[in-house]
Amino acid sequence: MRFLLNISTHPGDVAIAGEHWGDAVSLLEQTGFDGYEIYPVGDYDYDIIPERIIGGIHLRFFVMIRQIWNNDRQALVDMFGSEENVRCYYGGSDRDAIIDCYRRQLDLACRFDVPYVVFHPVHYELDYVFNWQPPWNWRETIDLSAEIISEVVRQTSYKGWILFENLWWPGNFRLDSVREIERLLSGVSYPRCGLVLDTGHVFNKNQSLKTEAEAISFLLDEVDRLGEYRDLVRAVHLCRSLSGDYVRASRTIDNPFAGASTFWDRFGVAARHVRQIDRHEAFEHPSIAALFDRIEPETVVFEFSFASREEWLGKIERQKRALGEHFGRRRPEGRR
Repeated sequence: MRFLLNISTHPGDVAIAGEHWGDAVSLLEQTGFDGYEIYPVGDYDYDIIPERIIGGIHLRFFVMIRQIWNNDRQALVDMFGSEENVRCYYGGSDRDAIIDCYRRQLDLACRFDVPYVVFHPVHYELDYVFNWQPPWNWRETIDLSAEIISEVVRQTSYKGWILFENLWWPGNFRLDSVREIERLLSGVSYPRCGLVLDTGHVFNKNQSLKTEAEAISFLLDEVDRLGEYRDLVRAVHLCRSLSGDYVRASRTIDNPFAGASTFWDRFGVAARHVRQIDRHEAFEHPSIAALFDRIEPETVVFEFSFASREEWLGKIERQKRALGEHFGRRRPEGRR
């Protein structure tokens, strides 16, 4: 297995990585990791990033994607408040903005010669982030996602793996059933498809989980239910998220967007809410090592939130201790 850390080109992450990414290289050497899975943000000069340290790319997560993919201009204006906001969020006002964004990022994947990219088969809207009751089902979302990816890869030189990551909201790709996997893969016109298992997102589905040991037991049961489809898990986003108490409390709020008068105000409320759900903490209980007795991913990403190098290092070391000897495993070079 390769072990990666997550990082983005957001100014906060870049400040921790250091100018010219020298500190990022030093962090890999200090912690024993093989590289980074990067989330490209904004108009960034990727020439300053050493190519050898990038091991995967997480494609842009638009969250709200159905209306723009369908070129439904009125629905977009109703959602965002203005066409200017639509263009600001997507980089354009129609589906070509989505296609162009993903193709540029696949070009970046070619440039860094990464073996995989990550895509969320998800559509969600602000009106449902608190109540979890969207008026669509997982089949609609999966079909939409398959259509998007199939169009994006129709003209690209990228030949690596496209890995689909589970999320927690109902009406989306949650890995509740192997039928989700079958429907997604049957709809995507691309030969090299697999899965990213996000452990925190699995936990977020179940608000009754109280302890880390209980959550890991739930995770292992969920993985076992995948049966032979476990072999499709080529990467793991390894992190802990125990937020059931918060989710239950948030569902009792009568008007969660009170005082949020603009789209960006509402978006800010939703973003803070999501960060409270998906906490990206480190595992500490050693039973998490049993996950890698069930699956053999090529890549494990320690996917954490962090506001400082010290916080990041603390999470890295705690999770390494939890994995024990499993952290030292390395896959043979040359297999992609």
